[in-house]
Amino acid sequence: MKLVKFKQNNCTPCKMLEDILTDNDIKVDQTVNLTEPESDEDLMLAGMHGIDKTPVLLLLDDNGKEIDRHKGVGATGIKRVLSKRGLI
Repeated sequence: MKLVKFKQNNCTPCKMLEDILTDNDIKVDQTVNLTEPESDEDLMLAGMHGIDKTPVLLLLDDNGKEIDRHKGVGATGIKRVLSKRGLI
């Protein structure tokens, strides 16, 4: 499984999500910055999964199929996604 975080620069909720992950020593497998994408693949990944707002935590299986997602910084949803990944 793969945990992907979608974010944007100057996004307060994105910074809040980063703080939550850092405080819990959680490392994501991939970070996609939609403000400054590193590659066309980043934009394609966002498009494939309909990411239109940030922050989003996306949990993918080994084939890239979506298992779960959470939009925003709500603790319950974040914990749900992280527990499916085995991180908490």
